[in-house]
Amino acid sequence: MNHCAKHILGVGWLACLLLVLSVTSCTDLIFDSREGCERGVYVNFKYDYNLYRADMFADHVGEVTLYVFDEQGNYITQCTEANEEGNEPLKKADYAMFLDLPEGTYRFIALAHQRKYDDLIQEEGAKFRRTEMNENNVKEDLKITLDHISTYEGEAYIDHQNQPLDTLWHAMSEETVEVTQGKIAHHTMSLVRNTKYISVTLRDIEEPDLMDINDYELYIKGANVQLHHDNSASNHPKAICTPFVTWNTKDPDSDTRTSVGNMGHADFMTSRIFVHDNLADDEVLIVKNKKTGKTVIEVNLPDLLSRLCNYDELHRYSRQEFLDRGYDYNISFFLSGGNWAYANVSIGVLGWSKRIQNVSLGE
Repeated sequence: MNHCAKHILGVGWLACLLLVLSVTSCTDLIFDSREGCERGVYVNFKYDYNLYRADMFADHVGEVTLYVFDEQGNYITQCTEANEEGNEPLKKADYAMFLDLPEGTYRFIALAHQRKYDDLIQEEGAKFRRTEMNENNVKEDLKITLDHISTYEGEAYIDHQNQPLDTLWHAMSEETVEVTQGKIAHHTMSLVRNTKYISVTLRDIEEPDLMDINDYELYIKGANVQLHHDNSASNHPKAICTPFVTWNTKDPDSDTRTSVGNMGHADFMTSRIFVHDNLADDEVLIVKNKKTGKTVIEVNLPDLLSRLCNYDELHRYSRQEFLDRGYDYNISFFLSGGNWAYANVSIGVLGWSKRIQNVSLGE
């Protein structure tokens, strides 16, 4: 379903009508001819900024909202289109959103989800909430804030209510788009997925049968909860992100002659992860033993995850590009003597994996 602000069409048709009355090439009102009056923008969307390097827009995105600004960044309007039962326009290979805009120069910002935003915010769990824009706003006013709870101690916690986060994509025009009378413009927006899934597994090398995830407190410190219009992060607030689900399983890799062995699991979902010039600003994954109070794992999360950035010999990614393209990470920590000895980091179904010794982290 397409929901666009009605005044776009109103202004557009008024401009066209005036042109019809004043230009001889547009005088055929009897047959409702628009020849010479065509004007507007077809906006295409793609989501190929991923490690598969394939456009997955039609398969992944269920709703897209396009924000329209003038050349100076003043808010003009917004248009939303979504899939619904019996009508799934975003799944079409040739899908494009048409905007009947008056002549001028424009900038666009797009936000997208897997399902309708209005439905998502009514459900349980932490939500990415958008600024409600009006004619008094500029593009810098558009912010996306993840639900969180602030404490008197100045800390914030992502309020996920044991639910996974909704998938959020962002795109912003790198250049302005010109709309002129008698010409249809075309523009493509490239989406970046902001929502990250991180699955953490704990194993004990010395006593594999004693592993129990309930004996550990796991959290990510310094998680981003607010993104600006350009998809950069706000410095404040930073939040603590806890797992939305934890559970135990048997370890299929253990030596069954001595012990079956257990694995503890904790799944996180976070907003966009950034690499900072100052390592102190990076997110940190922390695991504490509840019984002893000892911190057994404390690692720089973007540094750990981006160790795979050069795995693909054909495509050498920067650390930030790798973190933006990837979204499905797995980290297995092997504990020994109350500390982690090494970790295996892998991503999605690509089969990329790297073993990292404790002493090598941060080098």
